[in-house]
Amino acid sequence: MRLAAPHQTFSECDGTVHRSGPKQLLAACGELHQFLGEQEVRGPRAEHGDDLVEAVLQTFRLPIMDMGAHWTEWNRLRGRVPAWHPVGVVVEADGPVVRRHYGTHGTVEHAPLPPGTALAALVRRQQEAFAERGEPVEWKVYGHDSPELGAALTEAGFTGGWERSVLIAEALPPAEREAPPAQVAERAGEPPRRGVHNLYGVRDQAERAWTVAAGSPGPHAMSYAEMIADGASNEGDVFIEVLLGDDGLVTAVAWAHGDEQPYTVVGGLTSDDEEFVRACTDHWRRLNWLRCPLLAEADGPLRARLLELGFIEATTVRSYHWSPPGIPESSRPAQFLDWLHDDGPLWDRFYADFDFKPSTTYRPAITEPSPSAVWNLHSHHRIVTDLNAELDAIVQRGLLAATEAGEFVYWLDWQHDGYRYDPRRTGIPERPPRPGKGTYPDGDYYLHVTHDLRLGTFGHPWEQTLTVWGPSLLSAIEGELTELLGEPARRRD
Repeated sequence: MRLAAPHQTFSECDGTVHRSGPKQLLAACGELHQFLGEQEVRGPRAEHGDDLVEAVLQTFRLPIMDMGAHWTEWNRLRGRVPAWHPVGVVVEADGPVVRRHYGTHGTVEHAPLPPGTALAALVRRQQEAFAERGEPVEWKVYGHDSPELGAALTEAGFTGGWERSVLIAEALPPAEREAPPAQVAERAGEPPRRGVHNLYGVRDQAERAWTVAAGSPGPHAMSYAEMIADGASNEGDVFIEVLLGDDGLVTAVAWAHGDEQPYTVVGGLTSDDEEFVRACTDHWRRLNWLRCPLLAEADGPLRARLLELGFIEATTVRSYHWSPPGIPESSRPAQFLDWLHDDGPLWDRFYADFDFKPSTTYRPAITEPSPSAVWNLHSHHRIVTDLNAELDAIVQRGLLAATEAGEFVYWLDWQHDGYRYDPRRTGIPERPPRPGKGTYPDGDYYLHVTHDLRLGTFGHPWEQTLTVWGPSLLSAIEGELTELLGEPARRRD
């Protein structure tokens, strides 16, 4: 399955890099992260940057990984159940494979299967699992997987899809590092007019960036919408770069995800323009101060461009697709709210419509709508075994009664990540957990709201109150809240 090219490659037998010149040695991410996590280094690192990293590597002589070792580690991790699950996704292990259920579709992942694996039975079990959920499935087969796997999938009714190269690029050494695009884009008094910028530096272009990314033909290693919906763990991040034309509007988008150690995964690039591809990939390679390499999937002109820019081909990958009878769900049960596309605009409307004034002393923090009621969370003067759980259970029952079928609820946490979820498709068996931290305002403002803000709850952490508004939600939970917390402290009819 290897796509012929006179470029440097990984040896399929031992994972060794063969190319002219010495190997670029990369710092081992885990050991360095553990060391830095135990030190008071945030200030010094901000001042001295990569000098600190180099000093740590030299002084403590931490283990190092070459590119072959990274590739071996990536192969091992392909079949693991991750410690962190993307939002709204059910992850299940079945022997050597891991299934991801998104509601809208599913995927199968695994390390190279051991000799003697009963392929027909393994494939059949996966089909049964996805058929039960009505999800079409994509199964990626890599060039170094068993040659019998593709035949087994075809025999079971899968259809072969796209084929691409898997490409890897080392992180750039510190001497080549420059100011990232985001810093250039955010200089006061110098709004960017053209060139490559981090999307967070040109926030007014977020909607256009979404349109350009979603409209690109692909297929990409990870779609733009899926990357945004997945979010990232506390240890990861997402990166979005855009190309602005002479009119200051987005003409191309590139995105990458930093949770797939030992690699940062390039989700997609909508253009193979040399300067655009170079600027984006070089920027991501500089950003990765732990120096984990980039991993990309590409074919055609983009593959050729990446090879020209120093990527090497590790293997190839081909997709196989199968769909059970029926119609899959049209949306994920839950997803992360990106600040640019979802979270920020919703908070802006809440600030404006509710005259929100966040403060530890200013009370109340909002202009309470009509109708609404406000309960003190600790004025009942009786023991409640688990107030947080009881409060959240009442609110969730109310949201089920007050929202329409298929309507999403938005959980917001002031200055922190937010999520949206379908209360009918989360928090129940065989479904993903409900995201967020519940209803009780444990140290910050927590909200459950509909997108149009017609109903919701607002927890005030310093006033220790819960505000509920919207006729349908009030009528559904007022009785239970009064029984739990006592009469409302104030109301507005």
